[in-house]
Amino acid sequence: MSKSPALLAVVVALTVVTPAATGPRQASERDVFAFVRAFDDARVRKVWPGFNPAEWPIALYDGTQTYLLRHPSPPPEFVPMPGQPAVLVMPGRHPAVVGNSTRQIGGVRTATVIAKPGQSIESAMLACVEEVFHVFWLDRHTSFRPNELARYAYPVKDVRNLRRLLAEGEALARALESPSLSQAAGWVAAAFQIRGERSRLLSDDDRAFETGLEMMEGTANYVARVAAGEAAESTVTRLRTAWHPEQIRWRFYDTGAAICLLLDRLQPDWKASTERERERTTAELLEAAIARRHAQPTTFAASTWQRIEEFAASGIATLAARQREARQDLLGRSGPRIVVEIAGEAEPLRVARFDPINLLVLDGGEVVHPNYITFTSANGTIELTNPDFAQASFAGTVALTRAAGRHPLGDGIRILTVVGVKSTPRVDRRDGRLIVEADGVRISLENADARTEGETLCIRIPPRAGR
Repeated sequence: MSKSPALLAVVVALTVVTPAATGPRQASERDVFAFVRAFDDARVRKVWPGFNPAEWPIALYDGTQTYLLRHPSPPPEFVPMPGQPAVLVMPGRHPAVVGNSTRQIGGVRTATVIAKPGQSIESAMLACVEEVFHVFWLDRHTSFRPNELARYAYPVKDVRNLRRLLAEGEALARALESPSLSQAAGWVAAAFQIRGERSRLLSDDDRAFETGLEMMEGTANYVARVAAGEAAESTVTRLRTAWHPEQIRWRFYDTGAAICLLLDRLQPDWKASTERERERTTAELLEAAIARRHAQPTTFAASTWQRIEEFAASGIATLAARQREARQDLLGRSGPRIVVEIAGEAEPLRVARFDPINLLVLDGGEVVHPNYITFTSANGTIELTNPDFAQASFAGTVALTRAAGRHPLGDGIRILTVVGVKSTPRVDRRDGRLIVEADGVRISLENADARTEGETLCIRIPPRAGR
């Protein structure tokens, strides 16, 4: 069975059980095994107390096959790999492996990673260590789970919040760059001063979302970066990355990792504290560390604030333009489309499964879903996938949802529009249910009316009788 070079390196690295001598990393295909030997497994085990990645299950998909390692009760679809008895394999992608995440496989929480063709070995290793650490962390820490739905109501177009976010990230970057502990503490104090001002602008849900991301994703990214031997300068670069305003999630991966790196300098025993006091955040630990030093906030020059203000305003204006253009493009497309409308008194569609990374929230409670999304209600189910999905693109079969309430997704969906349907949908009635099928579209609803208007299939779910 063939394996991609990146995945081969990852599989071998994850099955190695003895420390290897460190050396320069080689990224070329012929030096894959040299790179694997250079990865110091002993160093990985020392990144976090009690964490040994060789003890936790992981499933990897390389575009052709799914590999399962160290699983205590593997499902029957996985069989031993010839020549690699510690590795199980199955053809194709296992349904649980939809991205870099953690999922239940065989009743056991398992790290899942997609090793894309052409992906660098370093990138694959970062993903593997990060996701395996998530399994370790979730087994020990029951708090600080970010509510993903909070992200979609987050005030991404609030210029006051965004400019402080940018300033906070820059202060943390300068703290990491500072040659002395006193200088680092001054910039950390500045970051927390700015965070305090910013926090007053946010709702409780927004603050909890930020904290959950820093605690779960920030710590995991810190562990992966340190385990892979990545220098702190890389986190500095990430903190200064020009993320779009709506890409809010990634900012807290990096602020969380930066807080951990700064704790290494300002409170070296912080990991033990985190393990003892599992309700305490890394931000609280770092704030306490600079308070003990009586650090005073360092201030930005006026010119720095001006650049931050301009960047924040420009980012929000660009986002508003992209939102308008995306909506106009979707609703202006020719060809077959499907519109599902739920009457005001009927139960709205509930989002059961969706791609949380690649969607775009518009104004007015609308959301663009370019990859996949599944809905459920008392009337049935709607399953949408995009066979032509590509990241950073709205090509192919794309869904546009309109919220039933204030939250873009959490309150349910009142109107669903599907554009880019490749062929005329097939409409049928089976056992009193409306069945609609097309490439990437599967609809099964009872108590639903359907009519065709030109190239548009209009589906309406009326209120249930007696309501």
